Amino acid sequence: MIESYSQIFQNLKKDIYSNVYLLMGEETFYIDKISNHIEVNFIDENLKSFNQEVLYGRDSDIKSIISSCNSFPMMSDKKLILVKEAQEMDFFKRSNEKNIELFNNYLEKPNTSSLLVICHKNKSIDKRSKLYKSFLKNSTILDSSSKENKIYDNQLPTWINRQVTENGYEIDDNSTFLIAENVGNNLERIYNSLDKIMSNKEDKTISQEDVIKYVGISRDYNFFEFQDSLIDKDTIKFAKITQYFTSNENKFPFQQLLIYMFSFYSKLLIIKNNNLDSPQSIAANLNIHPFVAKSYHRASNKYSIDKIKQILEYLSELDLVSKGIKSLKFNYNTTVREMSYKLF
Repeated sequence: MIESYSQIFQNLKKDIYSNVYLLMGEETFYIDKISNHIEVNFIDENLKSFNQEVLYGRDSDIKSIISSCNSFPMMSDKKLILVKEAQEMDFFKRSNEKNIELFNNYLEKPNTSSLLVICHKNKSIDKRSKLYKSFLKNSTILDSSSKENKIYDNQLPTWINRQVTENGYEIDDNSTFLIAENVGNNLERIYNSLDKIMSNKEDKTISQEDVIKYVGISRDYNFFEFQDSLIDKDTIKFAKITQYFTSNENKFPFQQLLIYMFSFYSKLLIIKNNNLDSPQSIAANLNIHPFVAKSYHRASNKYSIDKIKQILEYLSELDLVSKGIKSLKFNYNTTVREMSYKLF
């Protein structure tokens, strides 16, 4: 059967295990979290040398794995066979009917004393194949790339907060959003960044200074800060960020900046047209994080509907110019400065 990451992890915390797990997909964070939990907790520490085998796909074959699964534990009633990097096994790379049949037979009648965990990273097994259908029928499957396991951009701050809390730390909204905005939607990278911060902390509170210091990012130089300095009419900060953008065209391509600002003012128009008058209603209706909603709420009090429409028309015109559709000369530095001036 297919289960979500949260379903599997909740069962593991209750010591509820399946006989066979297939952990597959592109989101390696989930695969590592589940396999690491099982590796640490399933077998008592003093019995691991006898009853725990950690294998790697490049050096393993399916027959030896089945043989290990069929052998009985020593001085215990359970045994763990953990196969890491299983995508490197010939068994998954090249179809072999005899080996597939052999493995299918094991899946149908597994050794109840053995727990087999297969970690197939970065891609999924062909869901049309006989092998996958056998896994589906006789094991617990994590498809880390599936929609139910996906963390969308607007959910990242909540996810970050949960990871921090689970590790016994605290973090404020600004620091949370700073990580989400700069590290990107990669759970493994985010968790590694958090781990680096927490490993270097003497207290239990993560600040913006910690994020900047240990993750190696600059809070001032990103699109969100550009947007916020525009909303707050912070002349010095706005000029500083504009100067940075014009000096780093490769890092801040014009089309990316344009899309970001168009999205911002489009959402702002929705807020004004629907009379969304609180951060809570804005967050709920636009499906954005409450921290981001606060910025939109501040902006909604400073722009009229007519002004927003004028800005959207202007941005649409800039889009045509930047793509060469409208016959005006495009220069990155000049256009960014002109746009910044008109928006401000």
